[in-house]
Amino acid sequence: MMLKVAALVVSIFALLWILIAAVNSEVSSAGGGKLSTNPFEYCAAVVNDDNPVKTFTGPAMPQSIVDGIRRAANLGAEAPEDWVARGTYWRCMDGSVYACFVGANLPCDEKADTSREPSSAMISYCKDNQSSGTVPAVVAGRASMYEWRCRSGAPEIIRQISKLDARGFLSNYWYRLNKPASVE
Repeated sequence: MMLKVAALVVSIFALLWILIAAVNSEVSSAGGGKLSTNPFEYCAAVVNDDNPVKTFTGPAMPQSIVDGIRRAANLGAEAPEDWVARGTYWRCMDGSVYACFVGANLPCDEKADTSREPSSAMISYCKDNQSSGTVPAVVAGRASMYEWRCRSGAPEIIRQISKLDARGFLSNYWYRLNKPASVE
């Protein structure tokens, strides 16, 4: 009996290993043996990747993404190219390319804070500012999906100010980019 159980466990692990190898092979073969250096093809192949900087083999910041965020976020032509590139984050969601421009300290590099519990920084702030009509984002956290205020020395939620996207990021900061006619 013990031998049959051991054989079954070994068989299950072998099957899992084969399945994992097959999935990895399928993803890495997209684009002819390696992942594409085109961000739109890359996202179509991997479907979801919250941080493609770690796995994308193309340019650190593809020009098609810089151009796409410039259009989507209405960044004027006067905005310096290197400034736009340095302030842009991109990721894959549902096979599409999404981009976020940091601009005025937007939390592009982190998922949303969905906690309805005040942080120790908010509690401290409200003790010092008993009836503040708002808890500043620098205290509440820029990734909070809620607007907070102080009431009688305690933090409380005023309202929800953002929605989550399917990957847990604040949806109002991320733009789905359209694949341009010609992409590097």
